Amino acid sequence: MDELVVGTYEGFLLGYAIHLENEEKKLKQTFAAQSHTASVRCISTAGKFLASGGTDDKVVVIDLKTRKEHTVLMNHDGTVNVLAFTNGATHLLTGSDDGKIIVTRTGNWQIEKIWKKAHGGHPVTAIAVHPSDKLALSIGGDKTLRTWNLIKGRPAFAINLASKGIHMPTEIKFSPAGDRFSLVYQQCVDIWTLSKAGVEKHITCNSKPTSVQWISDERLYIGLENGNIITITVTDTKALTYKAHKHRVKCLHYESDMLYSASSAGELKVWSISDFKLNEICSNNAGCRITCVALNKQSHLIKKEKEFDENERINEQEREAIVETDEESEDDNDSPKAKKRKAGAFVTVSYDGESEEEKRKEAPPVKKKLKKRRRSKKSKNRDDK
Repeated sequence: MDELVVGTYEGFLLGYAIHLENEEKKLKQTFAAQSHTASVRCISTAGKFLASGGTDDKVVVIDLKTRKEHTVLMNHDGTVNVLAFTNGATHLLTGSDDGKIIVTRTGNWQIEKIWKKAHGGHPVTAIAVHPSDKLALSIGGDKTLRTWNLIKGRPAFAINLASKGIHMPTEIKFSPAGDRFSLVYQQCVDIWTLSKAGVEKHITCNSKPTSVQWISDERLYIGLENGNIITITVTDTKALTYKAHKHRVKCLHYESDMLYSASSAGELKVWSISDFKLNEICSNNAGCRITCVALNKQSHLIKKEKEFDENERINEQEREAIVETDEESEDDNDSPKAKKRKAGAFVTVSYDGESEEEKRKEAPPVKKKLKKRRRSKKSKNRDDK
């Protein structure tokens, strides 16, 4: 059972899940938390962690298993506009009004990289991580589209969007395979192709687009300010229109043939997709102004736990080793077991070979040996004399 998590203008994080009552599906609230003292601007989930950023300048990380606050990151000096976990869940990227993009490692929540003036000191407004975790795209107040090499931890190149007639970009998202990405601005959505390094398709909407959600590498859904949702493919000349909400569509999310939509008035709707047509399953009203949505894949977490519990072939020692590895990945101890984690962005660069702590531990014995050798030479000289 997947759980929809929404952030609100009032500072709440709310969870919703589909329940079956009298053979009728209903969207019911599962939890509510108020970890922020101001508006929530962005949320992202990875594994058991939910991260949220807001106008109170902080990033709150919640453990979705315990539903408790795991940690709070106070690394920004301005509103946190965007955050995104890498697909491997190894790192969290955050962008803020302070102009910084910060890369934080999950588990120990230590900063691994800071681009202090990612967009020339202007606010960072959107970040998209490539499915391969090798690169990320960002847009900001300087009206540029910037590419970041996540393996080498450095900027790659920048495109001046203003020179291409693109002003006030608001959102950027990769397609599932990562060869295409969408860029939302004013009353348009442009589809870019990485292989061609340019615009492949230009879509002009009859109302201002607010959110884009790719469901395949060819098809995407676009939420509009007038409450409608349109769907179009890269090769289509006309879009299909659905009257989804009475108020502005604030955000969209797609997972497992289900489209989740939220309006600025607090209305939540769940849609099934059949032959690219939207069929409403259930809805609810959060009673708050919704700003962002994400999905907690609870079924994935439950399945993982069952695999550990039900696998009778694993002996007790191997079970303990697995538990220790999981705990070390959270605490980020510099032990060999912790290094068995799958490599993701920055990890291959920062954690190849010995860690700095291990080098410091090995240093004192070497110095002692040198001192002993020097003393032995002095004693020999004295004996010769």
